[in-house]
Amino acid sequence: MALEFTRPLIFVAHPDDETLACGGLLQRMTSSAVVFATDGAAPHYGFERKFGTLKEYSEARFQEAAQALAHVPNCSFQRLTKPDGSHFVDEHLFHNLRDAVHSLCAIARAWSPDALLSHAYEGGHIDHDACSFIARHAAAALSIPCFEFPLYYDGPDGKSIFQKFRDAGPAPLEWHLTEVEIACRRKMLAAYKTQPGLDAIFQLATERIRPADHANFSVAPCRKYPYENRWRRLPSRALLKKFAEFTG
Repeated sequence: MALEFTRPLIFVAHPDDETLACGGLLQRMTSSAVVFATDGAAPHYGFERKFGTLKEYSEARFQEAAQALAHVPNCSFQRLTKPDGSHFVDEHLFHNLRDAVHSLCAIARAWSPDALLSHAYEGGHIDHDACSFIARHAAAALSIPCFEFPLYYDGPDGKSIFQKFRDAGPAPLEWHLTEVEIACRRKMLAAYKTQPGLDAIFQLATERIRPADHANFSVAPCRKYPYENRWRRLPSRALLKKFAEFTG
């Protein structure tokens, strides 16, 4: 692995995304920071029934993030905030793109990363795609390199595809983790007790990134998003409309 950065800012939608995408990379960096975009507590899924309130569920997820990232040396984390100090609601990030870009830029300027890494625009989760858009605009404003990583999306047969880029795009840079790094990554995932079974779904031995300079945010990577809530699928045009409003 030959990387041209040593102090990256990893911008992800939810607690655990950073470990699934960059758990090995974080262990190899001189210094790193993770920025979480949402509160990690999507409404309408019944999480409040188990945790009391959505706020308590969100707090549990960020306590887990602190425990997971404690396994990584020289790594800190922060959260995006709206102008009033509140956090962006899970699955609704795309409604607040401008505030999110401003918050990410402010965090990055204070921390001075030499690269920004975030989700690929892949149609797997609406927050992931919003993060991809936000990262691209923040990196341009900060004049720093931007890279992307894959997490998951549904293939033509409806089956989920994990950790592979949806489109051809630039050739990815790929590296294999050592046994020690894999063991550390397992410990990080084990901290996320509210998200059990992740290590059975995602493979832990390989990670990949590529330059994030080719996505066309005027075209949907998939037709529909199944994440708005359990009973209503969000048309991709709703997301594209928000992208267009930002750039227009």
